[in-house]
Amino acid sequence: MSGWVQIGLRFGLYADLMLLFGLAVYPLHAAHMSLRLRPYWMFAVLAGLGLVLSAAAFVAMTAEMAGVAITGLDRETLRFVLVDTAPGGAFLLRMAALAILLVLALAVRSGAACWPVAAMAAFALATLAWTGHAAVAEGVWGAIHRLSDAVHLMAAAAWVGALAMLLGMLASPFDGEAAVADARLALDRFAVAGSVLVALIVATGAINIGMIVGPAALLLLPDTAYGRLLIAKLLLFAAMLAFAGANRWRLVPKFAAAQSPPDIGKAARALRTSILLEAGAATIILALVAWLGTLAPPSAT
Repeated sequence: MSGWVQIGLRFGLYADLMLLFGLAVYPLHAAHMSLRLRPYWMFAVLAGLGLVLSAAAFVAMTAEMAGVAITGLDRETLRFVLVDTAPGGAFLLRMAALAILLVLALAVRSGAACWPVAAMAAFALATLAWTGHAAVAEGVWGAIHRLSDAVHLMAAAAWVGALAMLLGMLASPFDGEAAVADARLALDRFAVAGSVLVALIVATGAINIGMIVGPAALLLLPDTAYGRLLIAKLLLFAAMLAFAGANRWRLVPKFAAAQSPPDIGKAARALRTSILLEAGAATIILALVAWLGTLAPPSAT
């Protein structure tokens, strides 16, 4: 199997599960906006796509581990990886969580389903911590690394989901003062939630880098493919912070201060452009994460 195919499958799976959790958790911190922004049909689509991508990524990973083409995989190899390895166990749990989520999304439309959907999405996303570098470590430090990785994924996913929701909101026409007030409230609430998410991402990211690379190998980062991609990821994250800062301190206040429809439209377009750039940086980061998971860090070379 081509390495690029495996990277593509990893990217698709990460993007799908992060968007699924991000959209599911958004209503939990968006107050009354949750009544208007709860896309159950999208949960069902993303859960179904997650099942397909997870199965494809698992088969590709198993073929890579066995050193054979997908057509060369036998039942015994698949059984061994499923039953006797951490990635196999994580795959089975992920499939179960996504199946439950799919049923919830198709069968329930009430606000009571919000927490169960978010919980299943969080569980499915957290299992990805057992498929990357965090799966290698054992004992207490391994458990700490996987917990940190899971929190890192969920914080990043909550950010991505909020960006998607805000983009959808800003792309819609503002019909009346109530719609404008809702948009202002959503932006204000995300400013608070975003600060918490950034703190979690930075803290868990530092833990993950320390455990994967190690302090002694930090200076080797520019000399390896893994290190250069990691540096690119960090620079893109810094760009996301810059966009988020511009939104919070400059563009959101302008939107809040706008009174006339032309001024409101102009401020909304500026915000939408900035959030699009922020989302674009997040998409590239996800692609780099998918690639990094296939490379050995400098501490292992």
